Amino acid sequence: MKPLFIAAFLVVLAAGAIAGLKANELKLWLGDVTMPLREGMYRSRNVMVPMRDGVRLATDVYRPGWGNGQHPVILIRTTYGGVPFKEVKQFVDQDYAVVVQHVRGRYYSEGTYESPYWTAGRDGYDTIDWIVSQPWATDRVGTFGCSYLGESQIILAAENHPNHIAMIAMGAGGAIGKAMDSYGYFGVFENGVLNLASSLGWFTAEGAKNYKVTPRPDDYEDRMRQFMDHLPVSELNDKMVPYETGFDGFINHPLTDSWWDKEGYIHPEDEFSVATLHINDWFDQTAHNTFRLAEHMATNTRHRRAKSQHVLISPGLHCTAGKLSAGRITIGEMTFEYAEKDFQKVYIDWFDYWLKDKEEELPSPFGYYAIHSGEWRQTSQWPPLSSQNHRFYLASDNRLQQDKPDKLAQDSRFYEFSYDPSNPVPTIGGPICCTFRAEDKPGPLDQTALGDRQDVISFSTDTLENDTELEGNAKAVLYVSTDALDTDFTVKMIDHYPNGKSYNLQDGVVRLRYRDGIDNPQLAEPGAVYRIELELRPIAYRFRKGHRIGIQISSSNFPRLARNLNTGANEYHDDRTVVATNRIYLGGDTASYLQLPLRSSNTSSDQQ
Repeated sequence: MKPLFIAAFLVVLAAGAIAGLKANELKLWLGDVTMPLREGMYRSRNVMVPMRDGVRLATDVYRPGWGNGQHPVILIRTTYGGVPFKEVKQFVDQDYAVVVQHVRGRYYSEGTYESPYWTAGRDGYDTIDWIVSQPWATDRVGTFGCSYLGESQIILAAENHPNHIAMIAMGAGGAIGKAMDSYGYFGVFENGVLNLASSLGWFTAEGAKNYKVTPRPDDYEDRMRQFMDHLPVSELNDKMVPYETGFDGFINHPLTDSWWDKEGYIHPEDEFSVATLHINDWFDQTAHNTFRLAEHMATNTRHRRAKSQHVLISPGLHCTAGKLSAGRITIGEMTFEYAEKDFQKVYIDWFDYWLKDKEEELPSPFGYYAIHSGEWRQTSQWPPLSSQNHRFYLASDNRLQQDKPDKLAQDSRFYEFSYDPSNPVPTIGGPICCTFRAEDKPGPLDQTALGDRQDVISFSTDTLENDTELEGNAKAVLYVSTDALDTDFTVKMIDHYPNGKSYNLQDGVVRLRYRDGIDNPQLAEPGAVYRIELELRPIAYRFRKGHRIGIQISSSNFPRLARNLNTGANEYHDDRTVVATNRIYLGGDTASYLQLPLRSSNTSSDQQ
């Protein structure tokens, strides 16, 4: 067999040379013809798959062995030009065919690229139609991928293709759209506030319209540093790049506008038929929407298998689940012990159960890594039954205390600070992405440098006498006022270490005009006291003995979040700024507090 193969290989090599293939083309061609021997799989590159409007999408097909027989299929659709070969091989080695497709208007695919997901649903549907018509495919298709590759799966799932059976959607919370009153399109809006760094960075670096590949300027990184703080925000795209992107569409349409419905994101009335394993990381900016999507999809089912919406959360950054090694790891600047999980087995077991009818054990409804505990945990619901809410009130001595403060003296009943949009609190860590600036490092970082700012008000507990575990979503309930027509209030949860370091865990923002809902914006009455609630992203985290639990309250977190200019005008088209005097009230009927879901010390999550 081997001599025969070698002889055949020499023949095709000579034929390729005679045909005058260019060096790179010859290399790819040789890779294709030798792949069955080298990798145990057969590859067809750039198969042009027709969509319903005649546009053809470039698609690579990988089949086990020499391409014989029928196999269940894993579909991966990407805007980035391909996927790592090891992601393909892990499935082909387990007798799956893998189909990798360039989305419309990207790389070798035909058509025009307009916005991230404007045809993701229908193009994915048509691709599955094509797949199940092929002689090498069974009638069961799964989908796989992270970030864009995850969100596009969720959007495809809303199309309810009868052969789309199961999916593993990772880092995909940005697909949520209007569902669960999130308005979290593309993961770049948080409680109605634009994630400026992520949105500007992604669209200008990856989202050029009418280009097969986004042609970033040579001085792109310098432009990012030069123009990030430019006003108005509506001019930033043109400052950054000489081409049109989807950024302007995002900031030119109110979040409740029907324009968003045509962009592909999940709508409250969407139904689902796909069993889904939702995977994310605690320090991903869309971790909260992963839980919301799982709940929404399990509630709005068209097929009973869609009741299976499972969540698995790793302790890393965006799309690092399955890429962390056991032992001491560092996320951001925080170091802790990590117990490795075999994610590849998780993937294969999930697809084997749904696509091959194998009797694999499904994962728990909710699995998660508890940071500083050294262990993976599982529970039947989120937050776990073992978590009970405890209130910690903001006190006049900057303490978080469990006793509600009595009515305070006039000069002690509030903290006051000035928020100047021209001098915002700089982002240090957290779920920041895509600025291409070395200083914008994501994850837990030391926040000590912010402590001396007059516009950062800090509160903390006494030193903990025992380990204290938080599992769920912390929530800040604040009584606030401003002398401006609109302003923001930001909250950041902190772990204060005995050595003086203070690491951020989760953070969030409330834009005061959206205090009654994004669908009911109202400007503030200067001086009026408002009750606002801010639910932080979820986390499972052990505050260790000798540490202190803290929060920092301010009105900005830039450039992660676009600044509120305090004028009450359109926040992305105005270039005027107003300095706001903001207050946080304490005690009596306006007792602000932090609510923490703390785990009982004698209850095990995996017993629920």
